[in-house]
Amino acid sequence: MTQPARTGPCDWPLNTAYCKGWDQHDEAVRKAATDLATEVLWALSGRRFGVCESTVRPVRRGDGEAWRRWESWLGLPYGSVAVAFCGCPAGVCACGPVGQELSLPGPVHAIVRVLIDGQVVPAEAYAVYDRRWLVRTDGGSWPTGQDLTAADDQPGAWAVTYQRGIPVPGGGQVAAGAYACEAAKAMVADTTCRLPRRVQSLVRQGVQQTFVDPAQLARDGMTGLPEVDQWLRVVNPNRLPRDTVVWSPDLDRGRRRTS
Repeated sequence: MTQPARTGPCDWPLNTAYCKGWDQHDEAVRKAATDLATEVLWALSGRRFGVCESTVRPVRRGDGEAWRRWESWLGLPYGSVAVAFCGCPAGVCACGPVGQELSLPGPVHAIVRVLIDGQVVPAEAYAVYDRRWLVRTDGGSWPTGQDLTAADDQPGAWAVTYQRGIPVPGGGQVAAGAYACEAAKAMVADTTCRLPRRVQSLVRQGVQQTFVDPAQLARDGMTGLPEVDQWLRVVNPNRLPRDTVVWSPDLDRGRRRTS
């Protein structure tokens, strides 16, 4: 089964310290403005930022074979189950004996917990390398069997719960707060709102004003707010719709511990 498409970040904190009047808006207005700001900036920044919690139930295909991964995607409103290969037979792309390492769909930000037969595996017993590989460091191995009819915390089952993604940097939190601030003003028809309108030119008392076309801004991957657009230019200068991936069999397979 295919993985469900994400339509927004799982977690994007806002910094609204510089937004005057933010706390005076109704909760519904703040919620709508937050949703709009985070979804827009998540998309314009290349869909890279935001950390989601995911639980996987790994299953071995057989001795010396690759792992399969069962994902529940419980954090999404329309949940589904995805199956994908992860890990490799010994001597192909692994760095240790079969059963000592597991490939998780990354980037892995942090491991929340690992349950085996209902027992929590101590954090000192494993490590994460290259934001992908979950490796046993205590000399043990991951279970070779998995009872998918049992709950995550029941005997015969094992599960890995972890945080997946890249945390939103401080600049992104400020940018989202600025955009949400102006979006909230637009929703309540506040005339001080700085978001660009559809009006492109205006003549009043002999003075002509020209405004930026918001449609052109959207095509350029910009919002019309200088502080927000400056951050977008830094993190996504080529206006890519999503992160790129490069793989080659000639790349160095050395690994770096990330957590």
